[in-house]
Amino acid sequence: MAEISYITQPDGQSTSAAISQVLLKLAVNQMDIAAAYMTSSGVRDLLVVMNQHSVAKDKNVKKRWITSFDYCRTDPLALEAIHALPSSSVRIYGADACLANNGVPNVPFHPKSFLFRAAHQYCALAGSGNISRSGLSRGIEMGLVVSVNKACGAEVQSAISAVDALRQSFELRWQDAMPLNIRLLAQYRDLYEKADRLKNAVPTEDDTASSYKSRGSLSNDSLKKLRICRRLWIEAGNITKNRGPGLPGNQLMMKRLSRVFFGFEPTQVPKNTLIGQVNISIYQDRSDWYPLTYSDNSMDKLVLPIPGAGGPEHYDGKTLFFEQLDVNRFQLSVGTSSNKAAWLRRSNLIDGAFKMSSGRQWGVF
Repeated sequence: MAEISYITQPDGQSTSAAISQVLLKLAVNQMDIAAAYMTSSGVRDLLVVMNQHSVAKDKNVKKRWITSFDYCRTDPLALEAIHALPSSSVRIYGADACLANNGVPNVPFHPKSFLFRAAHQYCALAGSGNISRSGLSRGIEMGLVVSVNKACGAEVQSAISAVDALRQSFELRWQDAMPLNIRLLAQYRDLYEKADRLKNAVPTEDDTASSYKSRGSLSNDSLKKLRICRRLWIEAGNITKNRGPGLPGNQLMMKRLSRVFFGFEPTQVPKNTLIGQVNISIYQDRSDWYPLTYSDNSMDKLVLPIPGAGGPEHYDGKTLFFEQLDVNRFQLSVGTSSNKAAWLRRSNLIDGAFKMSSGRQWGVF
């Protein structure tokens, strides 16, 4: 028996939904994924689907990934996330050439294929989307999903042959690709975070134009920096006393669209809308989820850990520092005046320093 379905996102079935359907129907024991590049938000969304079907952390499900360093579009944090999964192996196609040529490949690596294996079934998803939020659910993508039962033999031989051809191609690329290890990842991170590259970030599918066009809005070039940078600092100013009289507040008002740094899109939403939840740890303690909303004052409002609960006694007048630790988690700390001066210098190097209408400074690097 052979089953064929299709991807016609965003109008019909998305890549993400197609993957979910495969994992629902098959007792998958192996996943082989080849994708041109992977963004943090894309890997985060894919892991949500995999976790829903209990395969992400299942050591009995073998996971192999081939991607590339081409044009520095793959996020190092995305690589760390998939590499850390149980029974997961990651290889980089053309790694040496990209590292030697400042991210430019000798031959571009451009596939977008998911191959699934169960006891008696093979499944292949071949589409147009990378492992990015756009590629998995938001952008305009097309693809086909073919599932075959090998026990049917001649009845579905043409489908079996087609899926086998994709598997053979994957094996060839797998043998040619370089295994990801700590040294290789460190080399790529150094290239990815070079100041000149952060200053002139190469766009990915997850970079979309801002819906806000009013004066003072962040430019699309600035939004690319917010997406690609791992560190954000901000003068907190006077925090709203939202917790009641005499209690230090914990609602940080940020520049509109600061949300992009935390992995959200620059789409226009009504005031007082919940944008999403941000996973924050403070001083490396236990992390928790905190709401990020678009406030009625046209600013992005992030709730912070309660003052005094393992963190600073208050946030007023402090310079706060957020560092992305993985695709899902940010660490919050408080900086000194010398820290702030150093952060400002690094932000200036990439044109990533900004100032709000109130005069509060902030930046990314």
